[in-house]
Amino acid sequence: MSEPAVSIAFFDPEHELQGIARAGTTLMFEGSSANVLPEGPAVERDGAIWRANLEGAFSLTLEPVAPAAALGGDVEAHLCAVTGDVGGRMVSCLGTVGETHTPPAWDDLDVLRSVSAVFDREHAFLALARRPAGAPGHDEERVTGWLLAGGETLAVEETRLSTVYDKDGRQRSAGLELWLPGEDFPRRGSGTVVAGSSLQLGGLDVHAAIFRWRMEDREGTGAYELWVRSDPEAA
Repeated sequence: MSEPAVSIAFFDPEHELQGIARAGTTLMFEGSSANVLPEGPAVERDGAIWRANLEGAFSLTLEPVAPAAALGGDVEAHLCAVTGDVGGRMVSCLGTVGETHTPPAWDDLDVLRSVSAVFDREHAFLALARRPAGAPGHDEERVTGWLLAGGETLAVEETRLSTVYDKDGRQRSAGLELWLPGEDFPRRGSGTVVAGSSLQLGGLDVHAAIFRWRMEDREGTGAYELWVRSDPEAA
């Protein structure tokens, strides 16, 4: 079995330092500024811990603090404690590690959206949305959500993700509704963009953003990545 494709993200709101990285691309954010680096980090796994290094950018250790989130389509995500060095500054914050065991089948997809909202070690939300090729809108998206509340993983029966975009198709704000079994009303969250960057990767338009999230009485930070198929043959 081949090794999964690994992506990492870290969110340090105290220092306004955030990052999203995977093979071939790294996006670094400081405040509202974004910097795109044309290479990804070297990521090694040692038991349950990942170490990610990109010379001149960061050297990080990511250790899971909650059970893995199964997001369908052979994708797992992990809420992690993150420690290390970012641009010469020490960080101790939270982040995520994503493992994709089977690449997305872009012949069958038009849009892929991934969302993370990290509040503390015991509260977080992760989601992955897939829009089938030819679907007229987000109503036909398949959305898989994962909720950590009070340190307990709760089953999410239905996840609704609504997004406001600018004229160039970039995500500006979003709303969440999480329907849990046996609950009459959804748990709600909302987020607004802090920083973002857009690029093209192999027939895909990619809009990556850092969001500030609010859910119940908690505020957190996370990533909202939007992958849109622009060139079917290249994707």
